[in-house]
Amino acid sequence: MNRAETRKRRRPAKACEPCRQRKVRCDLKQPCGPCTRSKSSVNCSYRDEAALSKQEGQFRVQRRPAVPPPPQPGGIGPPDLTPSSIGGETATPNDDLRQTVRELQERLDGLEARVTRGETRKVSSTQNSRLENDVRALTDRLQTVQNQLTSSSSAATVVSASDRTAIRAIAPHLRHSARKVKFLGPSHWCHKVDKLSISQLMTTKEPPEPALDNVKSVLKECRDLRQSIKSQRSVKLSDPFPNVRSTLPSRGECDELMQCYLRTFEPIYRVIHVPSFWAEYDEFWGQPRPNLSPFLAKLVLILAIGTVFRSGEGSLAREEYQQLAQIWIYAAQWWLAGPSEKSTCNLDGLQVSCLLLISRKACGLGPSPWLSAGSLMKMAMAMGLHRDPSNFPSLSPFQAEIRRRLWATVLELELQESLDLSLPCLVPPTVDTKAPLNIDDRLWTPDSTTMPHRQPNDEVTPASIQTLLYITVKLRMQVLEVIHHCQEQSYQRALDLGSQLRAACRKAAAFFSSANTDTDAEVESCKFQAKFIDIQLHRYILALHTPFVVQARKDPQYYFARKACLDSVATMAAYANALNLPADAPDDICRLFVSGKGSFKGPLSLDVIGPIGLELVTQLEEEYFPGLDGDPLDKLAGAGRDHLIETLEHILRQLFQIIAMGTPSMKRFGLTAAVLGQIRAMKAGRDIKGVVYEAVIQSFKDCLLALQMSSQRTEAMSGLDSAATAVDFGIPDPTLPGFDMDLTDSIFGLDFQALFPFPGIDNSMSTMLS
Repeated sequence: MNRAETRKRRRPAKACEPCRQRKVRCDLKQPCGPCTRSKSSVNCSYRDEAALSKQEGQFRVQRRPAVPPPPQPGGIGPPDLTPSSIGGETATPNDDLRQTVRELQERLDGLEARVTRGETRKVSSTQNSRLENDVRALTDRLQTVQNQLTSSSSAATVVSASDRTAIRAIAPHLRHSARKVKFLGPSHWCHKVDKLSISQLMTTKEPPEPALDNVKSVLKECRDLRQSIKSQRSVKLSDPFPNVRSTLPSRGECDELMQCYLRTFEPIYRVIHVPSFWAEYDEFWGQPRPNLSPFLAKLVLILAIGTVFRSGEGSLAREEYQQLAQIWIYAAQWWLAGPSEKSTCNLDGLQVSCLLLISRKACGLGPSPWLSAGSLMKMAMAMGLHRDPSNFPSLSPFQAEIRRRLWATVLELELQESLDLSLPCLVPPTVDTKAPLNIDDRLWTPDSTTMPHRQPNDEVTPASIQTLLYITVKLRMQVLEVIHHCQEQSYQRALDLGSQLRAACRKAAAFFSSANTDTDAEVESCKFQAKFIDIQLHRYILALHTPFVVQARKDPQYYFARKACLDSVATMAAYANALNLPADAPDDICRLFVSGKGSFKGPLSLDVIGPIGLELVTQLEEEYFPGLDGDPLDKLAGAGRDHLIETLEHILRQLFQIIAMGTPSMKRFGLTAAVLGQIRAMKAGRDIKGVVYEAVIQSFKDCLLALQMSSQRTEAMSGLDSAATAVDFGIPDPTLPGFDMDLTDSIFGLDFQALFPFPGIDNSMSTMLS
């Protein structure tokens, strides 16, 4: 290659950019002398920083790195790069801010180095002061840019390059009508089943000509009977403060109801100090007080919860206990929120509020929009329970520990309600209350000046279960935060949290397996709490993975979420096997399934029925081919599928038995029958629409017969406005005022959205019926 063909390399520029533009000699300092004298030092920068590094020796300005250095102490340092800056393909709105941060960081390092090395002694005092001002100005600018970058990053979540499996957040649904407005958040059960053919069928604009008349007539009769039964059973209190003391049964039966509560919910929701409450209980029977006092309000709520778990023996019938439970709950509710509400702003009022929420869910009344865990939390915060009692030296040790226990109970109720109602968690970030002590109630009293030493968390005490749940509070709050994120849901984040939740389930199972149970009552209590907590924790796993299960139907990379969801829902559904109405006398957890609302329904809830149906339909779409025998793998998958179908059929039979016992819970029964109809149609290769409508019509005909028998039994009773059944199985039924199905005020008296709340169903069904 000759000299003419050789390209001559240009010398790198050794002057700063301002000096090159002004064509003056630069001394290669930072800032250089000419820029300092021209009062433009803040703009002094170099194109080639290598030359400056050789000239300055120890003082060097580093090249801009491809990967940013770690943050400096004090929070000064460039933040992590976005996936686009790593890949270099696409730019994000934060790239300009990040570039500015790096430039300011380099210049600030140079100025601070000069000040530290004492080079400013060579200049005048005026220049020295100017240099210090420049350092402060750069520091302020850097902090301002970093604050802008932080706020921008929090406003729009940036997904890391390694997490390419994130999906868009589930769009929430809203039911809006003149009578009812309801927000259906991302953890609502309708999101688990709205991808089934049933939802598409119910939202179709094609009218089902022969089936519509049958559905209309059957539902109209069901609606009329339901309204009649509700009118007969509703509680009418002429006096908002009835003589509640006179409604209490004998002390022996009250003792039994107290024990029912203490062996079931009190170890989970620590509301009372048991020895102190027993002392007040004995004093109450010694000197009865007719007026509704704070103690009597707590007592009647405890007795109402106890009616759910009673064995069925005693002088009063089951329907009488059910009616009394309603009276007790409404009386305590009126005492709490009525004219005496100012006198309830104390720990007694907070305890009554906790018991009121638990009793409404356990006895079938369900949640109230005006009596929520959110208002309970506001009430607790107004009393300062979100701050640790160590901040208030005037509190006695007994008061301090009661406050910690009540705050843990408020947190538990808030987390459960957030998942039940599919709403974001309202736990404030400014909380410093410590966990309650793992100690036995018998070791401390209201007069104790010191508290006993905390026992290890793995040692069993009456407070162990609350301590066990409190450890998982932050984890479950993170799950709710991921579920309700408005932008995207990270698959990797969901996998990490799901793994931690499964570890928490295993830890809880190990705790209960190692618990010392000497008596039959302790064994029964331990079984109830183990099953209850296992169901509650698996509900978070189910809600966390459900959005990805829907995506897994078309993208196999989400298969693990589908498997985790199936494992959790199968675990929860397995607890329904112990429920065998009307043959067997159920245990405590089954009594709660029959009587409870929301998460207390356990395997009988739509949160379980929906995912099972979705999994079965997905398996049939993937593996079943009509007319072919299939390979051995298909047969093996078919065996597991048949087990899920049997589980769903068992749940359907139990739901019908509950209706036959006098509880018109038709929504779960009708939807389960429709899901099974779709599965049967897919297995037989038949038309899905026709089979589903046949199943829905038959299910409501069965409900109609059961409601007619219930109405006749109710009319035959004299002097008692409560539910009645021919056989007493020892299970209190949910009350009709809590029944949330609305079949009125719609075209032809039908409200399909109350049965199947899928998006767009109002307009589509109006078209069908017009």
